[in-house]
Amino acid sequence: MSAADMATRAAPLVLVTRPPDAADRLVALLQARGYRVAAVPTVETRPSPPGGPLDHAIADPDGWDWIVVTSATGARAAGEALTRTGTAGGGRGGTARTTRWAAVGPATAGALQALGIPVDLVPRESTGAGIASDLVASGTARHARILLARADAAAGDLPAALRAAGADVHEVVAYHTVEAPPESAAPLDAALVDGTLAAIVVASGSAVRGLVRLATAAGLLHRVLATPLIAIGPSTSAAARDLRIAGVVQAVAPTPEALVAAVDASVLAPPVAPAPSRRP
Repeated sequence: MSAADMATRAAPLVLVTRPPDAADRLVALLQARGYRVAAVPTVETRPSPPGGPLDHAIADPDGWDWIVVTSATGARAAGEALTRTGTAGGGRGGTARTTRWAAVGPATAGALQALGIPVDLVPRESTGAGIASDLVASGTARHARILLARADAAAGDLPAALRAAGADVHEVVAYHTVEAPPESAAPLDAALVDGTLAAIVVASGSAVRGLVRLATAAGLLHRVLATPLIAIGPSTSAAARDLRIAGVVQAVAPTPEALVAAVDASVLAPPVAPAPSRRP
């Protein structure tokens, strides 16, 4: 084995719990920093079918004051429904509503903007509660007709907060989530048993739950608990803590650059105390 091969094998491994994508900026930045990357999805998304509830909701003839999306996947699904239905999201039949769009964070806003949809609100805190707080503070929530296009497993805090503020909230499934897809079991096991595993990156609560389910099934949960878990934001961190994962490092912003900075910080920090192995 050449010296170059040895150096490559010795590089720390970062497990990114989403599908491999040649255009993934996070993966590119990690590799530029000298990390090896294993991209293994711990949650799978399935879009809402054309002509289904999402299309009907987007084209509702009464229109919407706000359409709210809480992930890049949801943003793309809503944008594609907009294109399929040929509406502007504000309804048909002469409605006077002007639809505005709210995105949970920069990546979600970018997904909308890439589809030519202007974004009117990105909250200061990239959470559902942050969207609700900023909409209420803007004075536009009361009596507003709001469409939430989200995953089927989305939490209920956002619609509850908006309804409490007097909004007329309608929820529609933009895509379905499948946690712990079976085809990810083998590559995830390989990453978890790698002796150079330095960090695990998660970008949603469902990704955390899928990670834990797959690792538990393989008898490798102790490896997850012994590895710094880099979370994209507060809701993802909370999901990890709910599953009793102690070594959570939250990125300071929901961006690839901030995630990489958190990985760097975790690699230089003292290691997480390993949990006892359940294996005999």
